[in-house]
Amino acid sequence: MVTFSICGPFEVPTTKMAMGRLVKTTDGKKFWKTYPSVADERGCYVFAFKAGKGYKPVYVGKATKSFKDEVFTPHKLHKFSEALGNQKKGTPMLFLVCLDKTKGPVSKIAIDEAESYLIQAGLAANPNLLNSRKTKIPTWCINGIVRSKQGKPSASAAAFRRCINT
Repeated sequence: MVTFSICGPFEVPTTKMAMGRLVKTTDGKKFWKTYPSVADERGCYVFAFKAGKGYKPVYVGKATKSFKDEVFTPHKLHKFSEALGNQKKGTPMLFLVCLDKTKGPVSKIAIDEAESYLIQAGLAANPNLLNSRKTKIPTWCINGIVRSKQGKPSASAAAFRRCINT
């Protein structure tokens, strides 16, 4: 079984501008100087905002080469800046879902599957997630388990959650 480990959350440096904040290429370089131990890792990442006691995901991506090569590319910087422009409060944060190192080739399939899962989980937490791919929201739910309405789950749903470890 392919295993991932969570690293972070890490605060993302920003540049203050007259009309708000931006994440620039220089901020990405500053980030990797601050956190060099995760720069060459691979896996998925979640750009989020921390406000109060919680986090709100705004973009999910994957890195099959390395986080350093893929997280702060121009396309991602545009997404991060869009998120900053839409967010009045909060600290930009980055979670890294690192593929545990094993012998042999990198499991790009596992990284892609993890990204798909994280996008769906991110959409459940924030319907305004900035991803444009893999965002088709399934048309089904299981009350109290997956994509259910707000409220306390039934006793049966709670027992079933314990059964399937969710």
